[in-house]
Amino acid sequence: MEKILINDLISWTDSLPVFLKSGAVSNFSTDSRTIKINDFFIPLKGANFDGHKFITAAIDKGISGFAFEKNNEFVPDAVRKAKGSNQAITVLECSNTLSFLMDAARGYMQRYSPVSIGITGSVGKTTTKNFVAGILRNCGKTVYSEKSYNNEIGIPKTIFETESSTKYFIAEIGMRAKGQIRELSSICNVKFGIITRIGPSHLEFFENVEEIARSKIEISEVIGKNKGMIFLNADDDYYHILKKYASCEIMACGSNTNYKYNFSNTFVDENACYGFDLNLFDKKITGIKLSIPGFHNIYNAMLAAAVSFELGIDKKMIRDSIEETFTDDCRMEIIREDGKYVINDCYNANPVSFKSAIDTLKIIALTKNARSVAIIGDMFELGRESEKYHEDIGKYLLLNGIDVLIALGDKSRKTYDIYKEEKTSFGRCYYFKDKDTLIKSVKDIIEKGDIVLIKGSRGNLMEDIIKYI
Repeated sequence: MEKILINDLISWTDSLPVFLKSGAVSNFSTDSRTIKINDFFIPLKGANFDGHKFITAAIDKGISGFAFEKNNEFVPDAVRKAKGSNQAITVLECSNTLSFLMDAARGYMQRYSPVSIGITGSVGKTTTKNFVAGILRNCGKTVYSEKSYNNEIGIPKTIFETESSTKYFIAEIGMRAKGQIRELSSICNVKFGIITRIGPSHLEFFENVEEIARSKIEISEVIGKNKGMIFLNADDDYYHILKKYASCEIMACGSNTNYKYNFSNTFVDENACYGFDLNLFDKKITGIKLSIPGFHNIYNAMLAAAVSFELGIDKKMIRDSIEETFTDDCRMEIIREDGKYVINDCYNANPVSFKSAIDTLKIIALTKNARSVAIIGDMFELGRESEKYHEDIGKYLLLNGIDVLIALGDKSRKTYDIYKEEKTSFGRCYYFKDKDTLIKSVKDIIEKGDIVLIKGSRGNLMEDIIKYI
């Protein structure tokens, strides 16, 4: 992070100076456990913690200043300690420390204004971000979200990594409520956006999937103000909703030559990694062979290529960068060792990503003439439709002829019940209420040569099972 003058920070955050003893901020910290000398501490509050409690400890570690919320019970002692310290400590009062962090990031981003690209959607955000980042970092200094830093804390942290020489900024943008996409897109000052696919994720916080789509397209409001463009998957079931409510220019991408960017001539290898021709209307631009399994990743790669072409990137650079992009841990990660073949897709789960993972399992098992095994955990945050979606997964497993189901958790019991009730003569199914019991039994179920998919929402920590197979 390049230095921020205290007066600029006060202006960006609309905060009140209690006393000023330092002239600039060189780094922010929101975690008192990892504070370094001269960090500026922003104590955040959560359901089970209050960072204000640790301000005094942060002062002992040599901070250059801190912000605080008015009337917080831990503040008086911290302010007294700061006043009595020989350190050059600046203290600022604000209405909300999380808003302070986001407003500071917004001001910092607008100071430099790199080409800002925001990526959102119900599935595929991280993979698409990795495709785009892989391309653009070869074309100029590029800052992008590490891991899944896609919320109101992670995005500001990423923004503070930019500097005057940064050419491209790429943010993965998540949401849990209406208005979050708009706010986070504004902080990032997004000019180009990608919406990967819409599905029933986080339904606990929304009435229906259409409402999710309308919340995702909030990104277009910021893009419209910046006279930019949104790239959409035109084959998605909710494309018509996104198109209807978009507030900026749209670039539709899909499998039809009517779209400026489209794909054709797909093929797949034994590991379910697809190749395809990327086209400009009916003219081939280049051929691409993915290193990541799953048909759905054709769309993610196409959207990444489309935004890169619009930015003027060379087609060879786009092709080579996409082909060299591999999966993050726990996202369609293929593990092959000691005769095992495991598809580790444990990072998260919703009905759309679950079905894509099952498709991949089926393809690999068929090409290798092997038995297909699905070890599944609960899908969370599906609200009142949870039972229905878990039952749908059971039906989808049957429809695709998956040979063995191993279900874990209360919600996945519905998947097991459907599979058990309607299974064909060759199907085998097992249900475990807890992970420890499953781990004790899994080696007796899995056979040598099986293709095994492990999939569930993050809270299940399904990856714990892998070493016991």
